[in-house]
Amino acid sequence: MKLHLVALVAHLISLAFAATIIRGSIPPSNLLINPSELPADTTITLTTSGIKRSTLLRADNSFVFRNVSQGSYILDTLCSTHHFASLRVDVTRDGGVSVVQTFRGNAWSNSGEKRRMPIELRPVKVAEYYVVREGFNLIKMLSSPMILIAIVSLVSIVFLPKMLDKMDPEFKAEFAAQQRKSGSAAAANPIANFDAASFLAGMGKSDPAPATQQQQQGQGKRK
Repeated sequence: MKLHLVALVAHLISLAFAATIIRGSIPPSNLLINPSELPADTTITLTTSGIKRSTLLRADNSFVFRNVSQGSYILDTLCSTHHFASLRVDVTRDGGVSVVQTFRGNAWSNSGEKRRMPIELRPVKVAEYYVVREGFNLIKMLSSPMILIAIVSLVSIVFLPKMLDKMDPEFKAEFAAQQRKSGSAAAANPIANFDAASFLAGMGKSDPAPATQQQQQGQGKRK
C-alpha cells in the first residue's frame, strides 16, 4: 500500500513539473495605444519540432498555454495589423521558463535580450499593404543619366561656339587646321565614308535593263 502511495505521489509531482503554464499579454505601447483594437483573429502560436499550439487573445489581451512540456519553442504573434518579434521559450525539466528574443535564419544559439515572465508582447512595426506613390523629386530627376547627357549636350551646343570665338587666333587657326586634316583623312579612307544604309537599299533594287529590252522586242514583233 505504501509503495502504491509513493508511486502516486511521484507521478503527481512529475505531472506538476511537466504541466508548465506560460502566460503573457499585449500591453499598451507607442505603436499600439489600445491593444483591444487588434483584430479578433490575432493568434499566438507556440511551435517546436512536430508540435504547434495556438491560442487567441482573451478579452483582457492576455493569453495562456497550459501543460507545456520540456523543450525549446518559438512563440509567434500572427496579426494582420502589426508585426511582432519572435521569441524563444525554453522550458526546463523542473518547470523553469526562460524567454529571449530570437532571429529567424540565424543560429539557434544567437539570441537577443532576455524577457521577463509573464511575457509581454509589443509590436515592432505597423503592417503596410500599400506602396505610397512617390512625389515629384527634382534632384532625383536631374540625377538621371539621360538628363545629365542632355544637359551636357545642350551646354556644349550653346557655349562651345562662344568659347571658340574667344579663343586665341593662333590656337583657333591650329584647331581649324586639325579639323581640315581630320576631314581630308576621312575622305581618303573609303571604309570610313562607307554608307551601309545606301548599300543595303541598293541591293534590293533589280536591274531595269532586261525589262526594257523585253519591251522593245515585243514592240518589234507587233510591227
